[in-house]
Amino acid sequence: MAVEQMSTETLFSDARSMSRFVTGLIAACVTLSTLTPTLAQEPNSDAAVEANSNAEVDPEAEVEPDEPPPFDFAPYRTLIWVASDSPRVSADTLRDDLQKVLDRDFHAVWRTTIEDAPTSVASMAMRVLSEVDFDTLAATDPVIAVKKSHNDAVRIRFAGDVGRYASSILATPGRMEEVRSRLIGDSGSPKNAWLGILHPVEGDAVSLKEAWAREETEAILVSRGMAETLTEPAAKIVVPPITGQVIDAAEAYDKIFIVRIRTGSTPMKVESVEFDTLMRYFGDTSNATVSSFNLLPEVVGSTLRDVFAPVARIDDAGKSNAVGLVRASGLVTDKNSPALVNVGDVLVPMVRKDDRNGNPIAIGPLDWAYLLAKELDGRRVKMDFHAGRAGGLQGRKNARTHRVGLRIRPRRNETLLRLHAKGDPNQPLIGYEIYEKELEGKSMTFIGRTDWNGRLDVEASDEQPLRLLYVKNGGAVLARLPMVPGHHEKTVADLGGDDMRLQAESYIRGVQNSIIDLLAIRELFKARIMMRLERGDLESAEELLEVLRNQPTNERLANDMGKRQSEFIEAIGKNANQQRKVDEMFSVTREMLTKHINPKLVRDLEEAMIQAKENGGKLPPKEPEEA
Repeated sequence: MAVEQMSTETLFSDARSMSRFVTGLIAACVTLSTLTPTLAQEPNSDAAVEANSNAEVDPEAEVEPDEPPPFDFAPYRTLIWVASDSPRVSADTLRDDLQKVLDRDFHAVWRTTIEDAPTSVASMAMRVLSEVDFDTLAATDPVIAVKKSHNDAVRIRFAGDVGRYASSILATPGRMEEVRSRLIGDSGSPKNAWLGILHPVEGDAVSLKEAWAREETEAILVSRGMAETLTEPAAKIVVPPITGQVIDAAEAYDKIFIVRIRTGSTPMKVESVEFDTLMRYFGDTSNATVSSFNLLPEVVGSTLRDVFAPVARIDDAGKSNAVGLVRASGLVTDKNSPALVNVGDVLVPMVRKDDRNGNPIAIGPLDWAYLLAKELDGRRVKMDFHAGRAGGLQGRKNARTHRVGLRIRPRRNETLLRLHAKGDPNQPLIGYEIYEKELEGKSMTFIGRTDWNGRLDVEASDEQPLRLLYVKNGGAVLARLPMVPGHHEKTVADLGGDDMRLQAESYIRGVQNSIIDLLAIRELFKARIMMRLERGDLESAEELLEVLRNQPTNERLANDMGKRQSEFIEAIGKNANQQRKVDEMFSVTREMLTKHINPKLVRDLEEAMIQAKENGGKLPPKEPEEA
């Protein structure tokens, strides 16, 4: 037998090989079970198609929705919109090669769809891509505006309901043609019953708005931006089932990238921007040039990699620190992946609070706040929180509040900082001092002063991208401004100016000097009056006493101070810190006034005058003090 002829060493070797094989098989099974949710999100993949074709479906069985994978194993759902000025460049011509380029970095962490940008988005992107925002994009979506005063307005929820309960939808011919070309599904289906009641109106959107005011008008097909301006009567907005809706895309994807390609110039120009749909936040743009159509996928992929901002979900936040879980980090195998957050990276903290219907009531980045990655703990990142004011990330955890950090990459050499008075951009804060404080220490370095327009250029630093700036004026600290120079071209600080506090301080110093001068004058008058009383010169003493009575009194100075204090407090407004400082200055001055300027001195001299008159016209000699 071959088995009987094996040596003991060979048997042990085979046993070790078998053990390694079994261990590897178990690991493969565990990995497969981990990736099952990911495969479930790829309906077009070969594995999903084969699994669906072989599966037996029970038509009476209830279909339970798939649970989403854990945040650190959830890939990004990404949509790339291509806007081009040439038919030679489109989503169809770029898709395959661009997908290969993106797979080098994002194969495991992105589930990507590449499409041509909707007409309205492409038109806007071709003008100024860097100034595009969500509200502007969403305002171009075609919607059906139904009068809330309609008898069946409560029953109308979807576009099909409009066709059931309304008899007419007015629209411009161009808008009708557009929605028909973008229709989802069969035009004869119940959900598209609204198509049958579309009626053209001669003119443009202004004509539609005029028609809205007529009593017989039930509904109109207009852009979302115009629908939101309809107030008399108010409009109920219904979204029709058509492709390219910005709102639908924002709900279906985590990241939307808009790529603008200009082929008319030599070399061709490529510009990309990322839109984070949860926070409705547009990042910075990335620009590149390309000399050949064959290199377009490579260059486009490079700009997309450059603008991509990994997301860290904030699970725990304190006053000065936070801990976040990086999305899809469990799917990453390369430590240099652009989907990771590394020590030293800077993130922008953002908060979104939704109402009961899931619509945001507060959304976007925190003002003058950044997160600095300090330590990695597995797929979690520990960060320091630097903000102009505390408490921005703190709060109760609930399903309607989202706190995240988006990593940023400064692309400029400097940022222009401008300071202006609170609520008044036309009032620059001139000559204010800017200091930089060490992140880990207490020493501060003077950077410069704001110019005639309240501006100061702050240079970027490769060694420490995050800089902690302080604004001072008259020795008082007015604001704490964490910033990343190079992140924005220009940033504006709306501060409560310190000029009124300085004016109050100048006034108080003048009052205090007047009190000191008045104290010296009163003591001089006292000495002269007492000298004349001792000599028996009553007439001259009475004249000096009358002049002393006419000097500013405690009551007069206190009343003047009260009026000026009220004026300063009113001018300062709601700045509690400056109000407190002004109140303290006036309080100290009042104590000084009460102590040194009081009626006692005049009363003592009047008693001396009476005593001199009773003594025959002069004061009696002072009795010698006992030794």
